[in-house]
Parts: sequence; structure tokens; C-alpha cells
Amino acid sequence: MVFLIFKYNDNQDYVSGVHQISNSIDKTKIDIDNLTCKTSIDSYEECYKYATELVPYKYVGVGIETIMLLRLKLKAVNQPLLNSSLYWNEEDRFKPFNNLMSSRNECQILYCGAHEAGTDGLEFIKQYENCHVWFLEPVAQFYDKLIHSRRILRQLETVKHHMYNIGLSNKNELIDITAKDIRKSQALTLVGKHENKDDIGNNLKYKLILRDVAEILFEFHILLKLSNSIIIGELNLLHINCEGCEYDVIERLIKKNLTKYIRIIQFGSHRPLSIRSSVNRRYCCLQQMLSMTHHLEFGIPWAWERWLRNDLVEKK
Repeated sequence: MVFLIFKYNDNQDYVSGVHQISNSIDKTKIDIDNLTCKTSIDSYEECYKYATELVPYKYVGVGIETIMLLRLKLKAVNQPLLNSSLYWNEEDRFKPFNNLMSSRNECQILYCGAHEAGTDGLEFIKQYENCHVWFLEPVAQFYDKLIHSRRILRQLETVKHHMYNIGLSNKNELIDITAKDIRKSQALTLVGKHENKDDIGNNLKYKLILRDVAEILFEFHILLKLSNSIIIGELNLLHINCEGCEYDVIERLIKKNLTKYIRIIQFGSHRPLSIRSSVNRRYCCLQQMLSMTHHLEFGIPWAWERWLRNDLVEKK
């Protein structure tokens, strides 16, 4: 069993007083089916320390917010410009993929969190003409703009690509959100929404459909289970930018032993408010369990990371 060990530069310059690092590392056990996150090993502690150092304030949700805050602090004390690549690597998600396709040249990309423009999916279509892209977006207001985009419509006319008004999760459920939820942020997190039904009251509600990722892989015929329970097929790329659902989705795939059927997993990690108190622990446990089937090619906590399946690493 291989566990990920993060490497980082101990000499990174931080603004005095900005980083409030807790000396207490959360070692609460996380069990995913028969797998237990080993919180006592060095790699977990290194991950936890690193992930915590990159978050200067409790209300920071992603790396780009860290950059904005630190730039303000640096400007206030007349310090040199910030090396933003330490905190945010948005462009890395478009780096060429190693071993995206097998020798059969078949390719399926599942894109969760297409939002209003489907930017990432369109870029994948441009770069990889043999790939079929599944655009998923659960918020009706975002989906409506997406489905009426001329660029998207041109791609749908090819009959190679697909679009669904759903999100991914660890189970099938309907989520209530309000117009206020949508207005207050372009990037809407659904994490914790099912726990706040009583808070919605008489506000105008919208129903969002979340689907079990383990079922979707078979419903979309990306994977096929034979009569003898043998699974065939392969997802070339799981690309997730869903403001916090990445934990439920990837943990579900690990529990169902389905990560081994995915060549590349690429996701943006987030710190939704509803799970912020435990998200560092959950993030580092996810890293540890992913490393059993995949190898980290690049990544920054609270930004973007890419994992290549272990059997494909030597073929790079």
C-alpha cells in the first residue's frame, strides 16, 4: 500500500501574522467501507500541516481567495509581490494529459460542474477530438444558459457530446435551494444544503437533482457489469469542479472500488462553509486513499490536482 507524502518548501515566505496555524492535527478516523484513513502516519501529518498553512483565515474557501487576501496584506506592509503559484494553479488543469486514451482511441470524459459556459468541457473537445464529453450541471439557471450557448449547441449537434441537468454525489437525492442561494454567488456549493431544509422557510425554492456517481457510470454505459459481476469499460477522465461535492463523489467511488476503472481523476478542492471545521482532515484522508490506485501528477490544496492511475505511470 502506497501513501502520498507531500513535499513542500519550508522556506516559503509568509506575511507575519497572516497565517494562523493550529498545532492540533485532527486525527479523527475516517472509514470508507473497509478502508481506514491512517491519521497517525507522517504523510497524513505533512498533508494536514501543508493544507493548513495555505489557508490564512477560516473564511477562505479556495486558493484564489488566499491570494487576494495576501496581496492586500503585502501591499499594506510594502512587501514584494506574492508568488501566486504557491496557492493557485487554475491553468494547470489544461496541461496535456498523459495516457488519456488507450490504444483503441476511445474516450469518455465526465465533467461535473459545467456551470454557465462549460469552459473546461469545450477546451477538452478542442484538444481531444476523439473524446465524448458529458456536461453535468445541476442548477437550472446555470444549465439554461449552458444549453443555449451557441458554442455548446454546435457541439451537441455532432451527437458526440451530452448534457444533463444533474449533479454528482454519493447518493440519489433532491436538494432544495433558493433564489438567494443562486444570486449571492456565481459558484454555488450544494454541500450541506440537504441539512438546512428548515432554514428555507417560505422562500422561493428550486429542486436540484443529485445522482449517485456509482450509478451514473453504468447508466451512461461508460462501465458495464456482466452477468458474472465482472465490470468492463473505462472512464478516461473524471473532471470535477463542483464547489465541494468532490469529497462525496470520490469517497463514493473509493467505497465502491470503482476508481480503478478511471484513468485520470482531476478536481478542484474546496472548503465549503458547512464542512470547513473538518475539511482538512477529509482532504488529507482522500489523498491517502486515492494514492492506493492513482499517482499524483500535480496538485495544490484548495486549487487543482491531477491523479493518473498507477498502471499508467510507467507508460508516460
